[in-house]
Amino acid sequence: MAGREALRRAGGSMAIRIVTDSVSDLPPALAQANDITVIPCYVIIGSETYKDGVEITPERFYSRLPTLSRLPSTSQPTIADFQEVYQRLLDQGHQIVSIHVSAKLSGTLNSAAQAKAALGDSSDIEIVDSQMASAPMALVVLDAARMARETSDFREVARRVRGSLVRNHGFVMVDTLEYLQKGGRIGKAQAFLGGMLKVKPILTIRDGEVHPLERPRSLERAKNRLIEMARELAPIRQINISYSTDRVQALGLRAELAELVGPEHLVESRFGPVLGAYVGPNALGVAVTQGSDD
Repeated sequence: MAGREALRRAGGSMAIRIVTDSVSDLPPALAQANDITVIPCYVIIGSETYKDGVEITPERFYSRLPTLSRLPSTSQPTIADFQEVYQRLLDQGHQIVSIHVSAKLSGTLNSAAQAKAALGDSSDIEIVDSQMASAPMALVVLDAARMARETSDFREVARRVRGSLVRNHGFVMVDTLEYLQKGGRIGKAQAFLGGMLKVKPILTIRDGEVHPLERPRSLERAKNRLIEMARELAPIRQINISYSTDRVQALGLRAELAELVGPEHLVESRFGPVLGAYVGPNALGVAVTQGSDD
């Protein structure tokens, strides 16, 4: 903490820094442009453990996925991972708003909370449960970075982020529920199991866990429903189109929805290895933030 105090005494510039985890699937270029620190989760394939997006890329992960005899598993960042990031940012004189995947889906939030407690004087850290994952979570994190540029009060940023969660929605079409079921993250979508041949289930995260929405009987119908669901939430301020392996389909969704927002508010992301372990190949997603700028 000495570096932070020295910076304050010298009248140096402090800033609010946003921290998130790799389950946000935030594109690296956007994270860098917005000074967002992404802490990688872990993907376990056989006896090997990889840092999500750092030691294993989506391309490598999805190319290996069909060949695996046992599905990959995942793990949250460690307490030490969080401590290292928090300490570094605090020593640079920053305050932190740390936004993470739903506590009902991962132990990541718990690792963050324990790391904060272990630091002792951690009054400059606010931890937020996004109650989401992937594309809608990325939109929440990007909003937080914008808020951080507009105010010098990090607690105000955390308060506004928590209040904004209800305006963020995400819908994901999966090719199969096999990965969610075997990975233990199927949640309320358990109701969709059985009689699932030749359907493309559409899921959402509500109240922090996976819920079933619809069961279109073809890819084309599923894509149309994703588009309709997004349009029904207009007016929309941000859109995130996400995919696991089929970017062509994602670009089709993007073209259909581009008219709803300016190009600077249209994000394209990819389900990374951690999410890929649960949504599998050929997944498509649409996430939106409702409303206009605060």
